[in-house]
Amino acid sequence: MTFPAGTDEPRLMQVALDAGAEDVVQNGDTSIEVLADPVEFETVRAILADGGFMPTTAAVTERASLSTPLSGAAAELTVHLLEALEDLDDVRDVYSNVEISDEVLARI
Repeated sequence: MTFPAGTDEPRLMQVALDAGAEDVVQNGDTSIEVLADPVEFETVRAILADGGFMPTTAAVTERASLSTPLSGAAAELTVHLLEALEDLDDVRDVYSNVEISDEVLARI
């Protein structure tokens, strides 16, 4: 679940963790993500809504437990591969565990 910038992070964190969320993460754009086990997702979302926190997005997705940083040519090739996979008609979702710097992404 993602909450917009300006959300009361300490209060959101308290409510989310009390509801059973696994983690609360602030993103670079100051939006806040609440991570929950898929089994607990609806319960956590309902408790957050009761606490006055309405997410801008809420979905069960795949997230890797480990990430792999890439740079240079490998990063560029990986971005092109991921874009090609997303463009396929039969593909609904593409997941990756790569971390690519904003500098590399800006060049592509």
